[in-house]
Amino acid sequence: MQKNNITAIKAAWNFFKGNYALNFGVLAILIVISLLGAIPIVGMLFVLAYSILSLSVQIYFGKALLQVKSEEEMAQVAQDSKIGDLLIQHLHVAAGAFLALFLLSLLFMALMMMVMGMNMHMDMQTMQNGIAVEQEMAAGFMANGILGLVILVIGAFLFYFFPSVMGEVIRSETFNDGFKKVFLLFNPGYWKRCFNKEYFILILIWSLILLGVFMLLIPMSMSIILLPLVLVIAYLLSLYNAGVYVFASEYAKE
Repeated sequence: MQKNNITAIKAAWNFFKGNYALNFGVLAILIVISLLGAIPIVGMLFVLAYSILSLSVQIYFGKALLQVKSEEEMAQVAQDSKIGDLLIQHLHVAAGAFLALFLLSLLFMALMMMVMGMNMHMDMQTMQNGIAVEQEMAAGFMANGILGLVILVIGAFLFYFFPSVMGEVIRSETFNDGFKKVFLLFNPGYWKRCFNKEYFILILIWSLILLGVFMLLIPMSMSIILLPLVLVIAYLLSLYNAGVYVFASEYAKE
């Protein structure tokens, strides 16, 4: 089985069409949980549940893909699977990975708020001093622009390694492993394993496909008539992503 984007797409589609009842059932459950997230206060629990269950589905799909010899076999995997298998079988791994991702998100947000707070403080001091205001403001804008560029570069850098890290998460078997594997994102030794031609091509094409799909889904999601189709495409996209994650981790092996 070739480890590329086309194979990941075919695997996702074969899994979906292999058992429509299974996949529509899982999708319906995820949609209901997502809608319950709108409930005040307790809705946050449903948001967390949705995130963990969605990741659990990806882990199930990814592990299954590791076991088959061709993407066509994913149809049989779907036929042999139950809704509970997708949602619960690897829930502990998904919970560990989600916790790590959640903590990293909080850390990133805290750093962003700290930087923004420092910039606002400097701007207020400049305005109060009233000395060379225009020059100071120009310097401030330039500093903010440079900072934004640095953050963008760092984000793109980490985005490059994210698929292979998630592939390692999919290979995990315990809560602790799922949690710890996320932090490979900051491991320079692991970064080196991702600098190869096969990995680069896989991630480049994946990125372009993601961009194209998102540009397609955004206007479609504004139509109530097309919303069911959007949800199905988003579900297929999550399965496709899981396939890419697995292949990325294969290319990142030493």
